[in-house]
Amino acid sequence: MVIGIAEFLEKVGKYKRTQEKIDALRANDSFALRVMLQAAYDPNVKFLLPGGEPPYKPNELVDQEHVFHKDARMVQYFVQGFHPDLAQAKREAMFIEFLERLDPKDAKLLCQAKDKKPIKGITLQHITEAFPGLIPNEQTKST
Repeated sequence: MVIGIAEFLEKVGKYKRTQEKIDALRANDSFALRVMLQAAYDPNVKFLLPGGEPPYKPNELVDQEHVFHKDARMVQYFVQGFHPDLAQAKREAMFIEFLERLDPKDAKLLCQAKDKKPIKGITLQHITEAFPGLIPNEQTKST
């Protein structure tokens, strides 16, 4: 059984020591994890969607934690720089459909990430130490 991204990050956020968090992130590296972390923390990832949680019906099926792992590439349809010709109404409808397929915790986390709300217990420092280069560092840009 696959653990959902939201469930995993919730567990990591509860670890007491910084090194435990970094080690856990590294040990569970995946495309889906990196997508969620970039969505939440990378200032260059800008969602082309209205703020807040859209009106969607949370998925009531059990064991849907694998869906975000499998379909994380869908996030490209919702961010600036990809698919610029996609109509805004279609983009928003696709986002709602995507949320409705996800595990409810993953859907809620994606909505929070879209609005750049940090993940409880996980800081930018944890992410940059676990995955150097994933999130651009403002200090290195100016040099």
